[in-house]
Amino acid sequence: MKKSYKVLFTILAIALVGFFLFSQFDFPEKLGLKKGKFNETLFASDKEEVTNKDTVATQEKKPNKNEMDTTKKTILFIGDSMVECLFPRMSAYAKKNGHTFYAVVWYSATTEVYGTRTTVKEYIDKYHPDYILFSLGGNELFIRDIKENRQKYVDEIIRQFGDIPYIWIGPPNWKPDTGINDMIKSSVPEGCFYLSYTPDQHYDRKKDGAHPTAASSNQWMDRICKWIMTESAHRIRLEKPADGEKARPDDLVLLQPLGS
Repeated sequence: MKKSYKVLFTILAIALVGFFLFSQFDFPEKLGLKKGKFNETLFASDKEEVTNKDTVATQEKKPNKNEMDTTKKTILFIGDSMVECLFPRMSAYAKKNGHTFYAVVWYSATTEVYGTRTTVKEYIDKYHPDYILFSLGGNELFIRDIKENRQKYVDEIIRQFGDIPYIWIGPPNWKPDTGINDMIKSSVPEGCFYLSYTPDQHYDRKKDGAHPTAASSNQWMDRICKWIMTESAHRIRLEKPADGEKARPDDLVLLQPLGS
């Protein structure tokens, strides 16, 4: 009885080997025989599983352009006197999130002032930031023929940013402007301009009627940082610090108005 089983198993094994070998050869068409697909069927599931795993791995590694960059940054915040309103709160954000933070305030500065000088590039070379916040435009709200008179300066400032990710923060208008916000927004990539002048943003002003109060500036900075984390083209970690939390920039530069 055992001998019969051995014979049967031997026959089946020979048949299996025969089918496998038969599937490996291409036969002349005149014989009417076709290459078998036995081996493809036998190993197909394994191959497909490996391929699917590779595809999933590739998809997992593919970066999401809207994904937040959680690494620590060296941030340069530069611009006009509005930076003086914003940098105290931004210092607290930098401290909480582990960023290195530098601030440069140039009083009474305009796009023409920055665009005819290499000041932006000089401070980039000094601090080596990998992220830039730029606040400018408040002194040009009522310039006539704004595009003809200021576009070239805006373009030059952007050129000095180079390939460093940046956010241009628009001015907190106290009156409708003659086009400075629209001009800047149309000059930078989508998601790189924060429009501060919108109906849902309120500002309490100092006695000059232009600059927001300290409390209102803190709220302004909170809105900017939330937008950067959730909607901007360059999302970095800016978790909100506690209200009233204070910190200092790693360095602060105050530049006086030209001619003063």
